[in-house]
Amino acid sequence: MDNYKDITMALAGVFQSVQQVIQLAKTGNYNERIVEPLISSVMKLDADSCEQVYGKIANLKPGLRLIEEQLAGGASGKNVELGRYVATILNIERQLNRSNDMQNTLSTRINQTKRLLVNEAFLDEDIIKSLAEIYKDTISTLSLRVQVTGDQQILQRSEIQDKVRCCLLCAIRSAVLWRQMGGKRRQLILKRKLLIRVAGNLLLSRV
Repeated sequence: MDNYKDITMALAGVFQSVQQVIQLAKTGNYNERIVEPLISSVMKLDADSCEQVYGKIANLKPGLRLIEEQLAGGASGKNVELGRYVATILNIERQLNRSNDMQNTLSTRINQTKRLLVNEAFLDEDIIKSLAEIYKDTISTLSLRVQVTGDQQILQRSEIQDKVRCCLLCAIRSAVLWRQMGGKRRQLILKRKLLIRVAGNLLLSRV
């Protein structure tokens, strides 16, 4: 169960990041309170625990609720669009896992971005733009890519593109952590009820 606690938390990070991508693509807005701990998680490459990566369990409550709702819909999922994005992110992470060079580049570039935090906050334009450029220069070059759909007029705006790419990088970061914690695609079907139960227990946490 302890292992599934970490797996569920990391999966919640994926769901939470993806949901903000969907919201951005359709409305041009995202929830800064929800996004901030996700951006922070990208910077914590050497954390000792899952909770340390996200700051506290409460930061993942939107993602934990999405796990409950989505997996309760059965193997096909409740929200087809959300399921499609999450599945794509998990597949992209598998490609990333096979490229040591890209992993090293990501680590180097993210550590460079961390230096900006001395004078900037996580949600500042310079941080978001830097993380977006990292995603564009690395993850976007893989053969499998996320096809973001939404309002084309909104998606043409450069600041929205930066925010979308930043959130996608957050999703990839959580997907990497999910695999490191023992996450596997088959668990979304075979361990669906367990993941729902663990997500529910985490939602009750006051931490």
